[in-house]
Amino acid sequence: MADDEHSPLESPEGDWWNQTVNRRESIWLGISGAWAVTLFGWMLGWTQFGDQNQTGQTYKISTERFQEKVQAYKDAAGTLEVDGEEMLVPDGNDVFIGSRQWAWDGLPVVLEPGETYKFHLGSYDVQHGFGVRPEGNLSKQISLQIIPGYEWVVEMSFEETGTYHVVCNEFCGVGHRTMHGTFLVQDHEPVETGVDQSTDDTSEPTGDYGGWFTGDARGAETPNYDGAATDATDQSEVTVDVGSDTDDGPYGYGPAALEVSPGTTVHFEWVSDGHNVLVDSQPDGADWHGVESLESEGYSETVTFEEAGVYKYYCEPHLGMGMKGVVEVV
Repeated sequence: MADDEHSPLESPEGDWWNQTVNRRESIWLGISGAWAVTLFGWMLGWTQFGDQNQTGQTYKISTERFQEKVQAYKDAAGTLEVDGEEMLVPDGNDVFIGSRQWAWDGLPVVLEPGETYKFHLGSYDVQHGFGVRPEGNLSKQISLQIIPGYEWVVEMSFEETGTYHVVCNEFCGVGHRTMHGTFLVQDHEPVETGVDQSTDDTSEPTGDYGGWFTGDARGAETPNYDGAATDATDQSEVTVDVGSDTDDGPYGYGPAALEVSPGTTVHFEWVSDGHNVLVDSQPDGADWHGVESLESEGYSETVTFEEAGVYKYYCEPHLGMGMKGVVEVV
């Protein structure tokens, strides 16, 4: 090794840290700094003037308050049947969509082409992705992120008519792949909106429990309710499956409606994962707390119903799938 060469494994001699920087190094450092500033400025400019960036106001909000907003939006919306499917028609230009494991609350919805809508996006539980794709061109899409605790208001307008698919593109749990919704962009006849059709009357059931199992109450229509309760008034113990199969997947209580006598013990048995039992309403004097935590297959909870009347309950993550139930004590 020559005298003026140094091994890279040995420290350089002298005050090497105080040497003049080579002119070519200075040029490249200057070019790199200028390019970094250019890219930063470009990013700021594109945020302000670029057509592809989705911007809008973001508000801190509790999960409960945002759910109330979505429910109020659904109560005020009209309905339109398209190819056998009942879809919401917004009362105005505000569209509220709540995301939960693993469904979209506030969909499906019908929108007018060319109209500008304010989409209010929020999460009921964890972070979700909001991906919107035209049915005929899945490579053409927008992709947003929905964060719990915030309401993001984004203006959108759709010129092309047709069906748009809404998917979650942020992994959110074991049921992530089933998280799918739609909205339809098309001209349609005027639909009556602004009428609150919901009811909380549980004292005198009308056969449909005040509309509890329909899409006019909280959440979607219950797919496994056939219009009649299972009569178990002659039994002292009854089992209700939590997470039983429906046409939409494992998002039902089986049976959905149960009729029992006072003093009957009901065993809630989890047959699939990620469900809970939240009490929506119950008779005066009753003190049923339900099961707030999300439980998995094999878990069970036992309740003895004494007070006569109607007990309505639902699964919070899957209310948008119509996962609702009733125990009526007669």
